[in-house]
Amino acid sequence: MPYRNILVALELNHREKPLLKRAVELAECHQARLHIIHVSPELGGVYTGSLNMDLRQLKNKLRLENGHEIVQMLKCEQHNANTISLPNGDIHQAVQQAVKEHQADLLICGRQLERPFLGHFFSNSTGFLDINGCDLLVIKLSEHHDAKKPEV
Repeated sequence: MPYRNILVALELNHREKPLLKRAVELAECHQARLHIIHVSPELGGVYTGSLNMDLRQLKNKLRLENGHEIVQMLKCEQHNANTISLPNGDIHQAVQQAVKEHQADLLICGRQLERPFLGHFFSNSTGFLDINGCDLLVIKLSEHHDAKKPEV
């Protein structure tokens, strides 16, 4: 059975190139729609009381930077995403909502190799296991992936 809607959960670090590459390959192979989500933590709990700053302005700045970074990653893969979601808050809730919203039948996320598999799996991905009607693909992310910048 081919996948129709693939959702990729990105943390936006330099090691995720293989994750996005695999997602693009699967989307092309299955002629599926590609959806990307990056969940930022809620900033209200991080910046409390003593700091005098406009959190809305900071959230907007971070959202623009994250969106730009995702677009650049997609350009490197020479592929477009059907949607890019940049919510704030709890990652499990946001991903579950995105799966429902986009009717995703495959969720792709990464796993860093320096963390033991079960430690990472149970600390970060347990909420993804309970998503009904959606397969889960966990891609190993290399600890030493080069973040080479294009030469000018």
